[in-house]
Amino acid sequence: MQQLRVETDTIGAGEGPQQAAPWSAWFTRQGWVRWLASHVPRSWIQWWNTSSWRQPLQRLLWGLEGILYLLLALMLCHALFTTGSYLLSSLWPVMAAVWRHLLPALLLLVLSALPALLFTASFLLLFSTLLSLVGLLTSMTHPAYAQNLDQ
Repeated sequence: MQQLRVETDTIGAGEGPQQAAPWSAWFTRQGWVRWLASHVPRSWIQWWNTSSWRQPLQRLLWGLEGILYLLLALMLCHALFTTGSYLLSSLWPVMAAVWRHLLPALLLLVLSALPALLFTASFLLLFSTLLSLVGLLTSMTHPAYAQNLDQ
């Protein structure tokens, strides 16, 4: 929906509401368009007005756009690859130090914790066995269980 606009002069007296003109009206109102039309050969104007030139131009522009996107993708891949290789090459000494110093420390920690883990596992196994025995004994002393055996 077009907005109504009021154009005023320097003292603020308006000419009343006017319809907002589209940009094409501004383009065709200009005097240079008339001058250009009078100085451009008629064959050029005919060529401009026919639609047969637009499709090859559109194909050409789409092809250029595809090439630009391909170049952009290649540049991004190159940037990621070089950045990744620089990062990996700078991390190599860090990984070597971790392998040399931290890995034996972690292995020693796991091996020293192994007896405690085995003790905990055996304790839990023993405790669950005792709970099962207590449950079995209490269910056997229940009067309903003894009555079922008699029947």
